[in-house]
Amino acid sequence: MNERPDPEAVQSVFRDVTGHRAIAGIIRSHSTNSRDVRRYALEGLDLLDCRDILELGCAFGPFTETLRGRVAPEAAVTGVDIVEAYEEPFLEACGRAGLRGRFLPEGVPVIRSFPEASFDLVLCSFALYFFPEVIPGIARILRPGGLFVVITHDRNNMGELADLIRRTLTRQGDLPGGRLPVESIVARFSAENGRDLLAPWFGEVETQDYRNTLVFPPSDIPQILQYIHFKSPFLLTGTARTVPEVTKLLEEELKRWIRSTGSIHLSKNDRIFRCRQPRSRKDGT
Repeated sequence: MNERPDPEAVQSVFRDVTGHRAIAGIIRSHSTNSRDVRRYALEGLDLLDCRDILELGCAFGPFTETLRGRVAPEAAVTGVDIVEAYEEPFLEACGRAGLRGRFLPEGVPVIRSFPEASFDLVLCSFALYFFPEVIPGIARILRPGGLFVVITHDRNNMGELADLIRRTLTRQGDLPGGRLPVESIVARFSAENGRDLLAPWFGEVETQDYRNTLVFPPSDIPQILQYIHFKSPFLLTGTARTVPEVTKLLEEELKRWIRSTGSIHLSKNDRIFRCRQPRSRKDGT
């Protein structure tokens, strides 16, 4: 697998809880697909027997919140993340879902401390590309009749924006080479390679595609810049210029783009994997 993302870079982006919520709102308000991707991921599933639930890379608990009324009334959810600031909003999300919750700030290494077959349901949305190496551990802690639901991007996630950033940096002589950090991260577990990474550890891997495009009119260029600034450690790392300098350059490029096309369209397609029948190497698979 590709080199692991720098935990400091992950922390620097996601410790801004308010900023993360704002970015989630921008994506939601500019999506052509009005369905909530996390609710869509759970459609048609009978989860009423799920009592022990784990959300990995839980952030402020958006996936957990979709469980309201869908799981056993006595269910408890464990949220795992490396950003301690998410503890309060995650527990608030558990409360809104009517579930008991606890938050573990140790990150995914804590999986090693969980007993074998200890969870009925494991959830992970837009985070497994940070730690795909824990997939065998997820299979180990999932009960035989349990379910692992994971949502991830395809490799062209916001590819048009990545191309614009790449062209801009290249013209300035600042591109460090190859893919942007965010592209390398998403490639670690994406729509394209997810099944191959999951299949050795789960007897059944079902997929669903979530097709989406983000559309920004001219008045909303500041919101694209807000997204770029928030994700700057993943988008702009390696440039010789400061983030404000690069952001200014990108603002001019975005204005040119809008003048030529009238609006900006960004690819935002995701894939959902529903995994059952956990297994380990000792099963002979």
